[in-house]
Amino acid sequence: MPRWLWYVPIAILIVVVAYNGAKLGLMRANVTESAVIDHYAGEYLKDHARLIGEGASLTDCLAIPGYDPGVWIEVRCTPPEGSAFLYGVRRDGALIYAARDEAAKPET
Repeated sequence: MPRWLWYVPIAILIVVVAYNGAKLGLMRANVTESAVIDHYAGEYLKDHARLIGEGASLTDCLAIPGYDPGVWIEVRCTPPEGSAFLYGVRRDGALIYAARDEAAKPET
């Protein structure tokens, strides 16, 4: 067996790793703030319907810069009749936390 044939599996491995790295890098680079806000506003509609019922709207949501380590954007959705739903999102669009903010209840 020729000696150069020993290096073919290593070359294949390098090509596969480079391809996957480029693919994941492009996916992460193309995540926009608008896409993240739209996605988690949709999640808010599902969560609100499951926990409270109907009455939620996409316009209940806004985003602020994340203050916790690793949090890129915090999407805050505040329904008119309850406490806020909070979604902390990483730079790649992955959810870090989802919580309810009891302090955001409107005063009555």
